[in-house]
Amino acid sequence: MRDSTGLGNLLVHKRSPCRRNQRSLVSPTKLSSRHGQKIKRPACKFEEGQDVLARWSDGLFYLGTIKKINKFKQSCFIIFEDSSKSWVLWKDIQTGATESGEMVCTICEEEYSEAPNEMVICDKCGQGYHQLCHTPNIDSSLIDSDEKWLCRQCVFATTTKRGGALKKGPNAKALQVMKQTLPYNVVDLEWDAGHKTNVQQCYCYCGGPGDWYLKMLQCFKCKQWFHEACVQCLQKPMLYGDRFYTFSCSVCNSGPEYLKRLPLQWVDIAHLCLYNLSVIHKKKYFDSELELITYINENWDRLHPGELGETPKSERYEHILEALNENKTMFMSGKEIKKKKHLFGLRIRVPPIPPNAAFKAENEPEGTTHEFKIKGRKSSKPLPLTREMSNGVVRQEKRKPVGRPPGPHTKKMTERDSEPVLPLET
Repeated sequence: MRDSTGLGNLLVHKRSPCRRNQRSLVSPTKLSSRHGQKIKRPACKFEEGQDVLARWSDGLFYLGTIKKINKFKQSCFIIFEDSSKSWVLWKDIQTGATESGEMVCTICEEEYSEAPNEMVICDKCGQGYHQLCHTPNIDSSLIDSDEKWLCRQCVFATTTKRGGALKKGPNAKALQVMKQTLPYNVVDLEWDAGHKTNVQQCYCYCGGPGDWYLKMLQCFKCKQWFHEACVQCLQKPMLYGDRFYTFSCSVCNSGPEYLKRLPLQWVDIAHLCLYNLSVIHKKKYFDSELELITYINENWDRLHPGELGETPKSERYEHILEALNENKTMFMSGKEIKKKKHLFGLRIRVPPIPPNAAFKAENEPEGTTHEFKIKGRKSSKPLPLTREMSNGVVRQEKRKPVGRPPGPHTKKMTERDSEPVLPLET
C-alpha cells in the first residue's frame, strides 16, 4: 500500500461489496430542521457518468463515477475504481469545474459578494466561499493580500495520511488552525447508546464517515471519534480497534491534541492482536506459535506495551499462551472444534475494552454483542482535471487552483451474527 499526503498520491485499497442501511444517509435539510432551522434545499449539480471524489471512513479521498442520482434523498450512487458501490450524499461529493454558470459560495450557493462577507477563492481548488460561511471564518485582511489561502477541504486533502496527519510545514500549521473548529454542530448528531456511531455518519474534524472499531481515537471529553489520518499526535501508526489511549481533541483542548497511552496487560495484547489478524486476514483462528506471536513481535513498537516492553522476545509467547488459556470466555481454542490445540480465535469479534473510567462509565454491553461485519475500502487515484475548479465558471481571479478534494460520504457499520467479511491488508 502507498501512503498519501494529498490528492496527487492517493491510497489504493481493496474492499468487498457491502449493503448499506438507507438510514445512514441523512440530508443536511434533516440535520438542521430538527432544531427549527430552515435551509434551502440544494439544487442538483451532478450528472450520471461524472467523475467525483469522496471521503471514505478512514478520512482519506477516493475516486468514483456517478451512476444514479436520487434527488429526493439528495444522494448519488457511485461506483469506485475497484467496482465497489455506495450511495453518497450530495454534500459529500466534490466535482470538477464546468465552462458555464456563475460563481457561487460552495456552502450557501449564493452569488453575492459584499463586505463584510465577501467571496474568497481557494488557491488550490478554485471554489468560492463567503467569509462567514467557511469554517473557520475567513479574516478580511486576507482578501487584499498576496498570501495564498486554502479552504478547509484542501487543507485536509494536503495533510491527512495513513499513520497520522503531517506535523511540520505550513500546511500542517494550517491544519492545526482548521482543527480548532468543527464543520458541523455536535448537538445535531444522534448517537447510539454506546456513543460509537451516529445516524449522520459525521465524525472527526473533517466531518466524514468513520468506523470506531478500526483506526479511530475517541476524545474523552466530547466523546467524538477522530480518524488516525486526521490527528497529529501519533508517534506510530495505530492498530485496528486500539482504544488504549486517553485522547483529547484540538477543540476540547483549545490547541494541540493530548494523547497518553494506557497500560496493557498480556490478555489485552493477545486480544488486540487476534482482532487485528482477523481484520487483516478475514479468518477466525490463528496459530499461536506461528502467526500470533509473529504478529506481536513484528508490531511490538506499535503496541506501546509500557512496563511489558522490557520482556525479552523469548519469554513473550509463554505469557501470551497463559493469557489465552486462562480467559476461555474471551478466547476460543481450536481443540473445542476438533482442531489443533494451539489454534486460537476470539469468541466475539470485537476490539478489547480499555480500562479507563471514561469507557467503563458507558456500561457498554460488548460482552454479549454480535460480531460485526467489517467492510473494506475503495481504491483511488487523483481526479484528472485540466481546467480550473469553480462552481460552474472558469475562475477570473489571480489564484491557480489545481484540484478539488472530496467531501465525506456516509457509511454505516452493520452488525451480523454470521462470520464477518473482513478486508485484506496488503
